[in-house]
Amino acid sequence: MTVQPPFRIEPLDPAKHRREEFDCGVPILNDYLKTRARKEMEARVAVCFVAVPEADPGCVAGFYTLSSATVLATDVPEELRRKLPRYPEFPATLLGRLARSLQFKGQRLGDRLMISALERAVAGASDIASWSMVTDPKDENARRFYAEFGFSSLNEHRMFMPLKMAADWLKAKAP
Repeated sequence: MTVQPPFRIEPLDPAKHRREEFDCGVPILNDYLKTRARKEMEARVAVCFVAVPEADPGCVAGFYTLSSATVLATDVPEELRRKLPRYPEFPATLLGRLARSLQFKGQRLGDRLMISALERAVAGASDIASWSMVTDPKDENARRFYAEFGFSSLNEHRMFMPLKMAADWLKAKAP
């Protein structure tokens, strides 16, 4: 049985976190962390959070990004739309990227990252309204991963989870 190391999830700090060592097996995600995450944070278009092992706080074991987005009312399923104000679009939190280093495969770090992203989105919605979390899965494996957390299709490219549902899901999973 493998002992899972404790992780901390914190905002990316380019001076502290060794991004150049990160490899999740997906070149576009590796390149994003290494070359674009810092720039997007400086431009305030996305915030990147990294999971670091407590024993090696410079090592990036995984990451995710959050930013604001909108959801067109016409994309929202009718049964949900009927319960919402009659606006043309609704505020959302975009989970732009989520990746786990191959070095930490099998330790359910992806799940930890997803839970952290949901917790941040739910907490943030108390201060800045956000109706749902949305994400654009890159392939069927990613789509299945998000579906395991309760995300459903919003349109052919985007999945969503109302933050009310996310808050209820998090409460049910709490120890």
